[in-house]
Amino acid sequence: MLRLIYQGKLLREGNRILEASSSVTLIETERHRIVVDTSSQDKGDVVLKGLERLGLSPRDIDVVINTHSHWDHVGNNYLFKNAEFINYENYRSFKDREIEILETPGHTWDSISVLYGDYIVVGDAAPLKDNIVKEVAPGICVDRDLALKTLKRIKSLGKHIVTGHDGIYFQGSKK
Repeated sequence: MLRLIYQGKLLREGNRILEASSSVTLIETERHRIVVDTSSQDKGDVVLKGLERLGLSPRDIDVVINTHSHWDHVGNNYLFKNAEFINYENYRSFKDREIEILETPGHTWDSISVLYGDYIVVGDAAPLKDNIVKEVAPGICVDRDLALKTLKRIKSLGKHIVTGHDGIYFQGSKK
């Protein structure tokens, strides 16, 4: 089961970011309750209420996966005191036969994404649905060509894409 707890937000004025808070995704496998990204610290109450609507609390989450280490994706990690934290440095040691973790560099060198069933949770490899529809690299990236190559690879998987800041892009939709 995959549920979007919070769909994220990214407000810009030209090239200036006015507000950023990442999407927060819950994945329940047979073995784990996983949260992918925890958003910015100011969204802590939103994350808690989202979990509560599903009958859960932070203590019910045993794994947190951070797609990368930017503040707007890890700001509520502290809520998940019982969780094992997975990131680029240690993802190879995490085992759950229902998910696969892929390296998806470009936005950052250490970006990872989580493949689960018909979904892929990509963090800022695709921050907005427009990045996917228009095949445009993220506005902030360490290597624009690599970011675009990664984005095209993600699209080629044919999965629904949970974006970093704009909810779920459903495969085949125009927006």
